Amino acid sequence: MKIITPVDIPVSEKQIDYSSKILTLGSCFADNMGEMMKMYGFDCMVNPFGTLYNVCSVYNSLVRMAAVCGVVRSADNPMFTKGDVFLRPDGRFVTWAHHSRCGLKEAEGFTADDFLKKANAELEASSEFLYKADTLIITLGTSFVFKLKNTNFVVSNCHKRPAGEFVREFISADEQKGLLLQIAELFPKKRIILNVSPIRHLADGAHGNKVSKATLLVAIDGAIKEDRTRALEYFPSYEIMMDELRDYRWYAEDMTHPSEVAQRYIFERFTESRINPECHSRMAEEIKKYKASHHIQK
Repeated sequence: MKIITPVDIPVSEKQIDYSSKILTLGSCFADNMGEMMKMYGFDCMVNPFGTLYNVCSVYNSLVRMAAVCGVVRSADNPMFTKGDVFLRPDGRFVTWAHHSRCGLKEAEGFTADDFLKKANAELEASSEFLYKADTLIITLGTSFVFKLKNTNFVVSNCHKRPAGEFVREFISADEQKGLLLQIAELFPKKRIILNVSPIRHLADGAHGNKVSKATLLVAIDGAIKEDRTRALEYFPSYEIMMDELRDYRWYAEDMTHPSEVAQRYIFERFTESRINPECHSRMAEEIKKYKASHHIQK
């Protein structure tokens, strides 16, 4: 008897192993998957700019890192400058390229210069990691973006600034496809695993969220079909949540984010199709060591 509708996930020819260097970028689900990779002992860097919700912010971050490590030449200085740093209303120094969790609190004695040094040190470290990485895992969360009215720059986070400073726009499937193809052209020798976050963006409204996710799926599908580098591939985390786990018991209390059990299940499906089976016994040992060091009983 079938009690779920399983998503068919072909086993990839190129598989992750313990020699892989993996960079994850994107929405909250990229954080979840990346942290899980680290728990199992993989060499993984997770969202160096913090959570990035849209393809424009992912693209901008990758181009900045690529310019620092020399993969691309840029007429503009890719390093952050003092003019990029500002203070959020909650007293945290940030830039428009960072999530709030990357910031430093003025109340704790930090200054704009402190944050600038931190941001550039982390940029150099992430750029070096990107240069050596063989695998990128990119999770897209929404097709909606916020642009600064005065510069038209797509911000990674609005940082609690007044709504009047921004214009909210919907990025079409063709525009997003174009950015994904540019990412593939930047890194043709890397393996780029794309997926759509199963986290609902209900601030867009129920219908808006569906349209947004559908647009992401169309963009990814089109990019993979047109990708001449053959760097792009797709992992169906969204479909697993929507089709295999289509019940509220798989959600956290906010009824928006997948529960920890759901996250582990999706990671198991990822392991089955994307991680070399020869790594599975070591993964079991690594997670035991992680739990023991963090005093986790279950």
